[in-house]
Amino acid sequence: MNINRLRQKLADRPFFESPELAALFDQPEAAVLPRLSRWVQQGKLIKLRRGRYLLPPQYQRRPAAPEYIANYLYRPSYVSMYSALQYYNLIPETVNLYQSITTRQTAFWDTPAGRFQYFSTGPERFFGYTPTRLGNTRQQTALMADPEKALIDVCYFTNGDWTSRRWSELRLQNCHLINRDKLLEYATRMNSRKIDIGIKQLINFTDRSQ
Repeated sequence: MNINRLRQKLADRPFFESPELAALFDQPEAAVLPRLSRWVQQGKLIKLRRGRYLLPPQYQRRPAAPEYIANYLYRPSYVSMYSALQYYNLIPETVNLYQSITTRQTAFWDTPAGRFQYFSTGPERFFGYTPTRLGNTRQQTALMADPEKALIDVCYFTNGDWTSRRWSELRLQNCHLINRDKLLEYATRMNSRKIDIGIKQLINFTDRSQ
């Protein structure tokens, strides 16, 4: 199988792993890896991390959503924090670092498809996300933090206390999308004094802003 045939087979789902390619080539994975490395060096493939690859944009029938790439790179994980706030248009800034929460070790990858950061947490705090359709194919679906959980994760995983003034510096917008009951429920589930104080300050800030 040559690179053109590979692109035809994978254009609708541009992400793939080396074992999949070994099966397509009907060869051992060790025999396929040198060919993949050569295609990466020639710009015919994009290597995201060891064993995981992406077709270059010009060969994707549908653009690969960075949120889906974030899920794909490191599992289990869900997109959260500033990346999710941007997705929901809760903050005005454009975020170029895709942040996620995982139950695995903290990790970071700087790839040709973007920069991806992962914050580690325990299973008891790995909640508050929803499968979200990002395109018009079933593959383009990613686990995305609910708006309330994205705010809580920002408060929990960033250094320092979140006062009303600090929340105001975030320049939150479209606050009607935030469900206060869900925000308080999620805050209780976090079982964190920092979260209890920070979310109380967030509610005080939003009340004054209305």
